[in-house]
Amino acid sequence: MSFRDFASRRQSRRQILSGASILAGAGLAAGAGYQMAQRATAASALPHAHAVPIDHIIVACQENRTFDTYFGYYPRAGAFGVPTGYGQPDGNGGIVAPHHFLLPISGDPSHTWQSIHSEWDGGKMDGFYKTDGKTALGYYDGSNLRYYYALADHFTLCGHYFASVLGPTVPNRLALWAATSGGTTVDSVGLGTLDYPTIVDLLDAHHISWKCYNLGLGNGTFDDLEHFNALALFKRWQKDARLTADEEDYYRDLKNGKLSQVSFLITESLISEHPPADINTGQDKMAEIINALIASSAWTRSAMFFTYDEGGGFFDHVAPPQLDAYGPGHRVPTLVISPYARRGYLSGQFYEHSSILKFIERRFALPSLASVNHQFDHATPGSNNDAAHGTATGPAFSPRDGNPRLGDFYEAFDFSQNPNYHPTLPSV
Repeated sequence: MSFRDFASRRQSRRQILSGASILAGAGLAAGAGYQMAQRATAASALPHAHAVPIDHIIVACQENRTFDTYFGYYPRAGAFGVPTGYGQPDGNGGIVAPHHFLLPISGDPSHTWQSIHSEWDGGKMDGFYKTDGKTALGYYDGSNLRYYYALADHFTLCGHYFASVLGPTVPNRLALWAATSGGTTVDSVGLGTLDYPTIVDLLDAHHISWKCYNLGLGNGTFDDLEHFNALALFKRWQKDARLTADEEDYYRDLKNGKLSQVSFLITESLISEHPPADINTGQDKMAEIINALIASSAWTRSAMFFTYDEGGGFFDHVAPPQLDAYGPGHRVPTLVISPYARRGYLSGQFYEHSSILKFIERRFALPSLASVNHQFDHATPGSNNDAAHGTATGPAFSPRDGNPRLGDFYEAFDFSQNPNYHPTLPSV
């Protein structure tokens, strides 16, 4: 049986019941004083997938920042922000406090599997300074991130969104497309070497259009040193023409009303915000991309998920709830940008990269990757993996888009809102 045939089969009753389970979301609601509020949303009370007025889903992913590094000092972060008096042990009995970066460039803390685990320290979250020194405790605020803070003011900021893996870029980029890293914990994966289902396999099997837009210099997909587009690591997709669209194609498709149903925005080094890149260069590029979407005819039917692949070795004070031997990893900044996104809302729902895939699957009535990927059970060895007690190989975690603990972002939307919402955002 081909993958297309298998992915097109109707889901079992058990899968359907699992998909209809109640999602609990606790969030910080907008309002006077931005008071804490608890929000529990029953999936059955939300619109049917086909009734949701979202025809275009855009996924954008930047590099190597934690929530605390960017939004820990956001004035409306509330309980999700850096606690008063917070610091990290220096290893000699002292405490080191976070410091504001004076420049838009910084050093690049180590963010290997081993370093991230040392920072995490079994959930104690006390190894950032001891592992990576003073650079790991640097942060930015509204004086540096005017556009991103304005997005948080007008749309939804996620306070409990985590990277998928306690490790570097490639494992997390793989999870962003496949809901699993396939056993990978390092960045050394060759182009066209992988062969397991991704979200675009599901999209193709169900005739949902998709495209990757390479921003900036346009080398983020096929650069062996970057791997910002994990689809190029898969045998089936490495040579697919839909991986090669550029930034001008994005603007042209917006202008001509030809934006795909699902779009992936692929960054590259100079605009990725990966240290030592200038964060202003990345922020300005994302502002151009987002402003163009808001000004387009597609805006009233669109939802953008703007996230970061992993924490990059920078500090965060919230311990990720562990689902398996791989993670999730540290919290990363994530915004939901749409005229239907709850405005000025800080969500406390538990999310990670698989949650974006859950939203896509639910919106287009697709099966989950967890239901079609049977290569990865808890006895299947993966490559490049030291998760199993420090050994070279270990089991790959199953796709997490079938995990009911993870939200699918529906609670972050209010589909009764006026779609003709065009907030005034800072100029770039």
